[in-house]
Amino acid sequence: MKNNDIQALIQKYFLQRLMAQRNVSPETIKSYRDSFRLYLRYIETRCGVPPSKMTIAQFDAEHVLGFLSHLDKERGNSTKTINNRLAALHSFAKYLIFELPEYSGLLTRSLKVPFRKDEKRQMEFLTEDEFAAFKAACETVTALGRRDMLMLLLLYNTGVRVSELVGLRLRDIHIDSQNSAAYIRILGKGRKERDVPLWKSTAKYLASYLSDHAHGENSNLFTNCGNGNLTRSGVRYRLSCLQKKASEVAPSLTKKNITPHTFRHTTALRMLQSGIDISTIAIWLGHENIITTHKYMEADLEMKRQTLEKMGDPGCSAYHFMPDASIMVFLDSL
Repeated sequence: MKNNDIQALIQKYFLQRLMAQRNVSPETIKSYRDSFRLYLRYIETRCGVPPSKMTIAQFDAEHVLGFLSHLDKERGNSTKTINNRLAALHSFAKYLIFELPEYSGLLTRSLKVPFRKDEKRQMEFLTEDEFAAFKAACETVTALGRRDMLMLLLLYNTGVRVSELVGLRLRDIHIDSQNSAAYIRILGKGRKERDVPLWKSTAKYLASYLSDHAHGENSNLFTNCGNGNLTRSGVRYRLSCLQKKASEVAPSLTKKNITPHTFRHTTALRMLQSGIDISTIAIWLGHENIITTHKYMEADLEMKRQTLEKMGDPGCSAYHFMPDASIMVFLDSL
């Protein structure tokens, strides 16, 4: 392999660094793969350099900045997507510095290309009435409706990511002999496992569902109409269908962008409002860093502030909610 054989370096990066050494998840592999596809096509189209002719020079800061501008202005990608693409290129640049330290000057400049500041969007949450409307939209007399109901119950009960949901296998489900207690074992980000308990009502429904869908323990829990594995896009499509029907009962749903992650947000907020400490919520959701979980506390405080604003004296233009001492003590302890 030549020192600057980019094609060989990229293959080695994926097979050895990402898969063998870091053992990253399949979702990360797919995301990084797509980022490299886009970058190589951009370099070939804009610079006239096909992948077979590329060198380290095509990974300098100027090319990376041009690529980010292309994603923004021509592909219309969101800030989050652009930052994800940049993260892949940064990771590869660090790998190249390790493999080819003589190019560290050029690649260090690429690493200094900053991530874009993403505006904080208000989180979407489901109210209890809205979730009830979702369940009512499931036609449980059909196989599709029964699967939809189980999908909703697990999303709401556990707060799993959509990739974790569709990856559940029968061997990941553990129910006691009375069908009253159960938990699911989830393979999360970074291939880290966690066990999440289920409510009795969820456990009972799940046991009933499994009795009608008896397969081998390695079979996926959720399958599509063709007996293949249910995909993330399939889950989003079913939620979209259910939301349209549920909006007839709960009109507030028409103004919300409901995704599988909305249920994850809702689970976290309900736990927080029930008095469960933030460390437990972080473990429940599979967060590596408690800072990630802290955003739910901020959202809860903002919701309370808005409520108190409405309750304040109409003649007073600024009524500011102040968290109680226990919240401040908690924050000081972080």
